[in-house]
Order: sequence, then structure tokens, then C-alpha cells
Amino acid sequence: MNERDPLHIERMQDEIDFLEKNLIDVSKEEFIQNSILQRAIAMSLINIGECAHRLSDNFREENAYIEWGEIIATRNIAAHGYWQLKMELVWDTVKEDVPRLRKFLDEVSI
Repeated sequence: MNERDPLHIERMQDEIDFLEKNLIDVSKEEFIQNSILQRAIAMSLINIGECAHRLSDNFREENAYIEWGEIIATRNIAAHGYWQLKMELVWDTVKEDVPRLRKFLDEVSI
């Protein structure tokens, strides 16, 4: 881990906090119908992907079981092809994949 990695880890944790806070009482159907919430969640995924991209190569290689390429690709799609995003998949990502990332980040930042 280099000196920049803890900052990027903390920023990803902050974005995950935002996701959890804003989706705590939201159903998938409510999310699909709320364009403002969709954009906010997409922005958090962009920020998570940007931080993942900025992690050192060494850190990502040491933790290759995390799908960094997928995280960064999601960022690229959300940032450059927002209209191509399928909100059902965004929901699934936030509900299934983000908690696993949270667990990893919490363990590595101890």
C-alpha cells in the first residue's frame, strides 16, 4: 500500500456510506422510478470507480480477488455512457457487489 491508497479507500467508504444512507428504505421499484436518486447513485459509483482507478497498481495487484477492472469499467460506463446504464443492474450492483467491497475496505483500513 502506498501513501495515497488510504485516502482513496476512505473516499470509497464515504461513497458507500452515501449509498447505504440513501437507499436504506428504498425499494427497487422506487429506485427505478426516481431519476434524481438514480443520478445520485450513479455519481457515487463514478466516484468509487475513480478512486479504484487511483489506487496504486501494487495495491490492486495484491488484492486481485477484488474485481477492480469491473469497478473501473462501471465508472467509465456511468461517466461516459450514462444513457446506456440499465438501472436494474445498477440496483443489483449496489445491493450485491457494493456490500462485498465495503467488507473488504473496512478490513483493509483497520
